[in-house]
Amino acid sequence: MKKVNIKNIAWALLPALIIGFTACGDKDETTPTTTPTPTKTLNKTSLTNNKKWYNQGSTIQHDFKPDGKYFSGGTWRWINNTDTMETIGSLGGTPLKWRFEWNSETELECERISGTGQGSGLFLMKTTEWQ
Repeated sequence: MKKVNIKNIAWALLPALIIGFTACGDKDETTPTTTPTPTKTLNKTSLTNNKKWYNQGSTIQHDFKPDGKYFSGGTWRWINNTDTMETIGSLGGTPLKWRFEWNSETELECERISGTGQGSGLFLMKTTEWQ
């Protein structure tokens, strides 16, 4: 029987060891990049800057003027600098309270929290009448 030469065995195993250790190393995985969904925020200035808003069916409309006028004879005001607004449609009219969730330049989401229809949940409004 021949004597096994340790040097020959080492040279024969070296490539297998290098491949094995390389395969077991840390992987540089790149995570897929996704575009985050933009956060929907409330921008009180753009919401009330001469904007007229319509719900689906146009049964509810808001017409905010930047000076606090609501339509031609009413008023609007933020309550305690929160997301809640009080509107009065005309002189001597019944105040209604609205909570605004978010708005963009052309859409907003709000809910009536006082008066007829309160508690019906959030609904979408747009700056153009729905088709």
